[in-house]
Amino acid sequence: NGYAAGTASVTLANGYKTSVAAHAPRGVFIDLEVNAAAPAWLAAAGLGDSLCRPTAKVDWLGAHRLFDTSYSETPFDLLLEDEKKMIETAPGLGRHSVEANGHLYRVLILTGFGNVITGSSHSGSMGEHQVSHWIDMFAGAAHPGSKHGQQVGVASLAMARLQEELLSLDKPPLVKPTEISETDFVRRYGEDIGRLQRIWPELRVELKAAMLPPAQMKSVLASAGGPTDATELGLPRQIWRQAMKHARDIRNRWSFLDLADDAGLLDDFLSRDPQ
Repeated sequence: NGYAAGTASVTLANGYKTSVAAHAPRGVFIDLEVNAAAPAWLAAAGLGDSLCRPTAKVDWLGAHRLFDTSYSETPFDLLLEDEKKMIETAPGLGRHSVEANGHLYRVLILTGFGNVITGSSHSGSMGEHQVSHWIDMFAGAAHPGSKHGQQVGVASLAMARLQEELLSLDKPPLVKPTEISETDFVRRYGEDIGRLQRIWPELRVELKAAMLPPAQMKSVLASAGGPTDATELGLPRQIWRQAMKHARDIRNRWSFLDLADDAGLLDDFLSRDPQ
């Protein structure tokens, strides 16, 4: 979803993946007939990258409400109608439908517009992308060769289930200071627990409105022939759980991975999540 973006995700010489500023393109030209004729798994990977919209919005909006970080609704307003059409026509991606590819590419490009408008990739890259980046950087020989969009699609489903589970709690999770060691490359400290306690009832309602049901997301991705869990990616379950557990360390972006881990709930979730 970075065709029209003003940032680029690059891998440095030391293997670390990061986002850097880039020139947004003057135009994007796509031959839909050529792309529709390509192997369907490629289109399904693009769909996987697009399905992060609800999980990224919940993470970004949650961080904004808790820590007063910047936030904009504009990138999501751009996608309102086109995302619906993309989801409705997703089964056509597996049948090489030009129409389905057209709706997918509109969402991919409009997501890039949101990146340019806000000057950041937050609207299309939060906890789910950190999981994918962790896999690329640290899975080593266990990396199955899966592509970015495939990994983001599976991670988006896992993040959606985690967000849904946490937002089902009537009482806010009891957040404790983040436990770190002296060798960690990111220094953190306990977040504003008081604010979470105060705004949880309203925050739950607001964030739930931004979600897509995980079951619907899985159905849409499966309809296009995309992988929906770590096994289908070809990634060992142990490596997948490590990615979900430690992805929070690689970028200074708060997500529900931070909330779940600091509340002592992430390990239990990972032990039960059907990955």
